[in-house]
Amino acid sequence: MNARALAGRPKVRAWLWLLAAGLAVTVAIAGDYLRGPSHTTTVAVKRPLDPADLRLGFGPQTYDEALTGATQRIGSMREQIARHPGEWLPMEGLARALFARYRLTAGADDLAEAGRMLDRALANAPWPAGPTLSRAGVSLAMHDLDGATAALRRFDASAVPPPIEERREAQSIRCEIAFERGRLADARKLCAPGDDLGIALRRANIAAKTGDTTQAARIIEDMLRTPRLPPSTVAMLALQRASVALAAGDWRGSGQWAHAADRAFPGYWLSEAYVAQQLALEGDRAEARRRYARLAARTGDADVLDALAWLTKADGRAAESREWTAKAGVAWLARSERLPGTYATHYAEHLLLHGQPREALKLAESDYRRRPFPATIGHYAFALWRNDQPGRALAVLRAGEARGFKTADMKMTEALALGAIGRVDEADAALAEARRLNPKIDDLRQQFVAFQQE
Repeated sequence: MNARALAGRPKVRAWLWLLAAGLAVTVAIAGDYLRGPSHTTTVAVKRPLDPADLRLGFGPQTYDEALTGATQRIGSMREQIARHPGEWLPMEGLARALFARYRLTAGADDLAEAGRMLDRALANAPWPAGPTLSRAGVSLAMHDLDGATAALRRFDASAVPPPIEERREAQSIRCEIAFERGRLADARKLCAPGDDLGIALRRANIAAKTGDTTQAARIIEDMLRTPRLPPSTVAMLALQRASVALAAGDWRGSGQWAHAADRAFPGYWLSEAYVAQQLALEGDRAEARRRYARLAARTGDADVLDALAWLTKADGRAAESREWTAKAGVAWLARSERLPGTYATHYAEHLLLHGQPREALKLAESDYRRRPFPATIGHYAFALWRNDQPGRALAVLRAGEARGFKTADMKMTEALALGAIGRVDEADAALAEARRLNPKIDDLRQQFVAFQQE
């Protein structure tokens, strides 16, 4: 979800596949859409890593064990704050514990409290000391690029040179800020080759969002070869690798990596969501619904609820779909009210999925203005198209391409926008490029890709 982690949250992407519900584009585009290729392709990578060969290191071996540990650390840090009120170090400790649990659960309450606690800690610390890197990392997870930048300025003001590990963490955050601001040259420079895990993962994401899923796959697999990685890290990397496979239309690979993540870190709800998604892609939609329903009952996660609402709708279960849609709407509204900037694009996705394009457009535009990178470019352009503004949608997409971004979703939306304004030959070319990047892009089962890391 940025990584969403790599801040650890999933991203619903089925908005593009409103087309599968019967939205018209043009006769030429729609006809070509339905005649899309159905063959499977595999991401070609150097020295491919077999998902069955993953090796686990130390750390909690299951999701429940990790969650219990994170909750215990939160309780311990609350006790320390009670014993030492006003001291900033225990406040940072609590914030880091809350953020660690957020990365496991995607719980907005933990993320919001972590941010508040870090603000208190910074206010209590003498300049330029304080939890600057923690604040930068949490700000980034909140999609607050200005806040992250301000925290890094305070970090840079330190009179004592920070340790190499902290400098690398700061560099990784700077890379992500540059990427999300659309400054690809700066992002590539900041994420230049090195052995830092965070930097390497961001480098893989840059490759994937600029049309090179082969390179992205290689980088992630190289990271997975690192010895003694904690099971939670192995699962996160395996899900990222599954996401790259999905972006390249390699559904066989995405399934292998989703199951590998599930084996590596049993009980992790996000791995289980990827597996449910895979079942839908493979045609076992009844089992996918059952698994999503169990996850929805267990987690109440808004992304899971939306995925289930969309799947039940596609299966003709209209009444059930309306129930899940209502629950998802309540969950998204609660998140967006608590952290509006953090969930603007995600809530906009929900609104687009469920027939509220005007409301979605406002949210999508606000996030795009702050962070013009592929996730927001695609959402905003699609929202413009859904609001009968294909010319503006095309301008947004072309601006993103001029920055160096290239994804199959962007090219597909470009085809829709071009078709809507009658530029059919150019629309065909955009559709062909979308298929080159992802040969599954116009397979109707693509509508069930609900989880894919940004």
